[in-house]
Amino acid sequence: MLRSYTSWLIPGVLALIGFGSSVGSAKAQTVYPFDATYDGSSTLLNPITEDITSQTVSGVSNNAPFGLTQASGVLYVKSDLNNNSYTFSSNPETFGLQGLPQGGVTLFGEGDNKLFYAVENGTGVIDLANLTTTGTNTNIITGGEGLFQGATGTLTGSEVYQIDNLLVDPTSTSKGTVRINGTIEVPLTRKVPESNSAAALTGIGIIGATFLLRRRVNNSR
Repeated sequence: MLRSYTSWLIPGVLALIGFGSSVGSAKAQTVYPFDATYDGSSTLLNPITEDITSQTVSGVSNNAPFGLTQASGVLYVKSDLNNNSYTFSSNPETFGLQGLPQGGVTLFGEGDNKLFYAVENGTGVIDLANLTTTGTNTNIITGGEGLFQGATGTLTGSEVYQIDNLLVDPTSTSKGTVRINGTIEVPLTRKVPESNSAAALTGIGIIGATFLLRRRVNNSR
């Protein structure tokens, strides 16, 4: 008789053990919208080839969220003066350059938050009549610090620079406006309270069944 009662309890106990072992972390993401405009500065460094040079970029914003009010980075730029255009990237291998360090941009500023991203697919046109450049690009988030540790996502960049000063001194700093917008995805690890509650209720049920079983066995004697 005892064996017949315990036979249906064993699967329940095993289920509780298995269920309890599955209780823990569940992966989720927090998505932060980002939209900021920076007063940008750009300086061309020593030429790498006849039409490719490295470029330092920086910026300051008064409307950037999360304290990311400053920008700093290094890019590679290839100019095509025949078509009054240019392309740019933070990856030197985009232009067949080997043995050069990866560039990239860091957003930082107030507090501990930082955001890192790589620049891809940058294209622009040179307006010789107005002595400006206008460009767009895709920014692939590669991580961060503070709130943005482990961040991923995609940001879009657009820029307009004045280049009249380059006619006088090609090594001088150009000024312009850069807008960065998109979404930042941050991994979030959280406990699942529903699983803990269900495990507790299952445990209570099995404990109650055990007491009933013991009472029935005692009464049958």
